[in-house]
Amino acid sequence: MVYSKTGRDVMIKSISKILNDSMETFLPRICTGCESRLSNDELVICNDCLNDLVQVDEAAIKEEYDNQFREFGFVKDIFSLFRFEKGESIQKIIFSIKYGRRFKTAKYLGELLGEGILQNRESWEYSFIIPIPLHKVRLSERGFNQSEYIATGVKTVTGIAIDNSIIKRVKYTETQTKKHKTERIDNMKNAFGIIKKENINGKSVLLVDDVITTGSTINAVADVLMKNGAKNIFVASVALA
Repeated sequence: MVYSKTGRDVMIKSISKILNDSMETFLPRICTGCESRLSNDELVICNDCLNDLVQVDEAAIKEEYDNQFREFGFVKDIFSLFRFEKGESIQKIIFSIKYGRRFKTAKYLGELLGEGILQNRESWEYSFIIPIPLHKVRLSERGFNQSEYIATGVKTVTGIAIDNSIIKRVKYTETQTKKHKTERIDNMKNAFGIIKKENINGKSVLLVDDVITTGSTINAVADVLMKNGAKNIFVASVALA
């Protein structure tokens, strides 16, 4: 039997729907925040968990910038979506990305972040996006860099390319989780190095990360970029701790 192109398209869509419906029956989509079953109109996070996320207002963003970045002078401006709170939906969602390999969730949050940048930081001009890099050992252990998936979502919305060829993590550092600000800064000294200086000279960059805590990692990356000729460094994260 010979099918027309239209007929083939209809058949492919029908088969795809059957397969998707079967997957929903045996492997239902689960919310990354509360692990409840998602409805048809919910993507990767249920509406209840989305409504629980606390948005960061401009006053809080400015306070974070003043406290963590202004004195160093490497970062020109920052933007973030949500307040990171322990035990709340945002922590569960972020942890599901880092430790549960929920890549679609990372990309979805990146898309939300990209939309937030376009709406709230329309004056930002940058040539490319750089996800905060992981050391090769940590990358091998985890198998992926969550910031890259978030950056992919930002790229989808903004249309600005990702460039991983400029900077790398050259020092394997201890986890920052239980360190205070001074320890985090010391931990990040000489942690990053330039790969291709010519690609950054005179360019403005958007750094993307999952959570900003003390800003020590981002300041360390921005410091290296500025010393190698970057024009401006902007920073965007899903959450502020």
